[in-house]
Amino acid sequence: MSDRGDGGERLYRGAVRGFSLVFVAVGIVVLVVTLTNGGGPTSVGFFMGLAFLAVGGGRLWLSARMER
Repeated sequence: MSDRGDGGERLYRGAVRGFSLVFVAVGIVVLVVTLTNGGGPTSVGFFMGLAFLAVGGGRLWLSARMER
């Protein structure tokens, strides 16, 4: 029975990492698209890209710390 719990926890951690990486990738894409279309550092797209990067990177950092 404990094997199920371990597998579920592994699956959960993998899903968290996967979604975090997706958030980082979306943030990078939003930043690149915003900057290539003439948006500057005060544009909404720039802040949205930074927000996605912060959320994804922060979640990755937290998940790495929780494994210790």
